[in-house]
Amino acid sequence: MFMENWGLAEWLHWQETLNPKEIDLDLHRIGIVASRLDIVPPVNRTFLIAGTNGKGTTLALIEDILIQKGLRVGSYTSPHLVDYNERICINKLPIDDSRLIDSFKLIESVREGILLTYFEYSTLAAFITFNQVDCDAWLIEVGLGGRLDATNIITPSISLITNVALDHQEWLGTSLEEIAKEKAGIISAKIPSIFGDPSLPKNIEQTALEKESDLHVLSRDFFISSNCDSSEWQGKYAVIDSIMIPSHWGPGEYHNLALSLASIEIVDSELLPSSKELNCLLNNFSVSGRFEIIEKKQTWILDVAHNPHAAENLRKRLESLDPYKKITAILSLMQDKDIIGFVKVLDDLVAHWIVCEMDTPRSHSVQTLQKKLIDYGISNVTAESGLLEAFSNVKNHTKKNDRILITGSFEIVGPAKKWLNSE
Repeated sequence: MFMENWGLAEWLHWQETLNPKEIDLDLHRIGIVASRLDIVPPVNRTFLIAGTNGKGTTLALIEDILIQKGLRVGSYTSPHLVDYNERICINKLPIDDSRLIDSFKLIESVREGILLTYFEYSTLAAFITFNQVDCDAWLIEVGLGGRLDATNIITPSISLITNVALDHQEWLGTSLEEIAKEKAGIISAKIPSIFGDPSLPKNIEQTALEKESDLHVLSRDFFISSNCDSSEWQGKYAVIDSIMIPSHWGPGEYHNLALSLASIEIVDSELLPSSKELNCLLNNFSVSGRFEIIEKKQTWILDVAHNPHAAENLRKRLESLDPYKKITAILSLMQDKDIIGFVKVLDDLVAHWIVCEMDTPRSHSVQTLQKKLIDYGISNVTAESGLLEAFSNVKNHTKKNDRILITGSFEIVGPAKKWLNSE
């Protein structure tokens, strides 16, 4: 067979071209193939995580807690930052090329002409891997929306929705309630669900009622509060006090922690950490590309925020460092993103905007980005043709200890991280 000697790069290139649509929301294709693979998730510890922002952080918090308790944890996230293998991890270690390729070969042996998408291939590969290594827990991050996302072929132990904000309107709808309905699609009949924001959309509440799902909501069914010294989380039965929240966290991370702990309590309360265990975890907690700080000659801050809601949280985190120290920001956004809605949240913290085009046809052109910022009233804007040119420009024209923010997409943060690691 012509695929027999393919390496990972060849497999991925082929998957990108198999289905003519980059995004093709549908459960029928992957459902048929999955049924031929006999995929069986753990009965009691499968977490399916949707939401506009904070999915990756929520997953990472649950992952660290469960690993700390001695479980073998399989996690599936997307997109990746640097290497494709990052999408599928066992106890935070990316799987190797050979296991990925073996999974792809298995999928191919049962596909029988069904035109799977790139994302559907990776989803199935993750589920195959988790079964093969006998993971105690599956942590699954929804790719887009929820209702028709490929990850929604499994029935989880609990369905998590972090929050709902305007994003991906082309596929999910133009209003918060329309988007909420799509995300509520991961709620399964008579399976508990949980929402990580005090503002509960009606469509999520209604879907939970229709499916007889026990819905838990932040600030209604579980709580997190703080005083000057520490924070306290309160679940249905348990309380964890004296929590030392990292100083650079924003409201989003605060909510993500509350959601993570509540979901673990619902699934298995014996897996909840003690205050000491949780503080040890938080002291070393980080998520690649989420307010990731890399110290070189300058201070580089990498954050994949890409919509106004995420920008608000990013702003809070930047202010926790030093609200008066101006930033040089390198920005690129996808064509479906609200440029001005994003920029205006951060503009008074930024001394100089550098815009560039990402290496994907979905990127806003550099001309569009520059024009939008200038028309908005921002005068200090520099346009660079590509990512490497933008990174080099900033490196060469900023001073020691200057603060540089790179944001707007995984497709700019990932290359930035790779470039910084090579410097």
